[in-house]
Order: sequence, then structure tokens, then C-alpha cells
Amino acid sequence: MTFPAIVVMLISILSLWGVAALTMVYSMRQEERKLELLQQQEGFEPFSAKAQRDMERWLIRFPNGEQAEEMRGLLEEQRRSLVTNRRRFYTWAAGSGVRGTQQ
Repeated sequence: MTFPAIVVMLISILSLWGVAALTMVYSMRQEERKLELLQQQEGFEPFSAKAQRDMERWLIRFPNGEQAEEMRGLLEEQRRSLVTNRRRFYTWAAGSGVRGTQQ
């Protein structure tokens, strides 16, 4: 094997492990935030603003679909969580979330 091939292989291996390590650290920090919210306020919103919008759009398109009742239940759970939990896990832009609740 040539020297340049060995260098490229080593750089590739180091890059792979570096990205994997950074991803793991980021994930663990997110889990720590979730655990902190669970300990302090016993919950956090189950879905991000984007996921909530996607579910609402799905319900508009398929109001009588097989999973429509399940979607309504999940959105109700999200609404209750946003009302009862003051601190948020996901980033919410102004105007997103449940109407009438403080962000």
C-alpha cells in the first residue's frame, strides 16, 4: 500500500470517529436536558413545532383517516404539555405552538 493511500485511510478513520464522537456528545447533552426537564417540571412537549404542524396538516388532508383519532390524541397531549410545562425542550418561534399560551 502506498504512503498516500495510508494517509487517506487514516484521515478517513479519524474523521469517522471524530464525527461519531461529536454526535454522541451532542445526543447525550440533549438527553441530559430532557432528564433535567423531567426532574424539574415532570415533562416537556413531546413534539417539535415542525412535527406539530405536520400532524395538523395531515389531519386537514385526512380528517377521517385510520389514524385520525390517534393524531388528535397526540395533538391534545402536545397542547396539554405546552400549557402545563413552562420550560421548553424544542425551540419554538414566536407564534408557533398552542394559541393562548405563553412561549
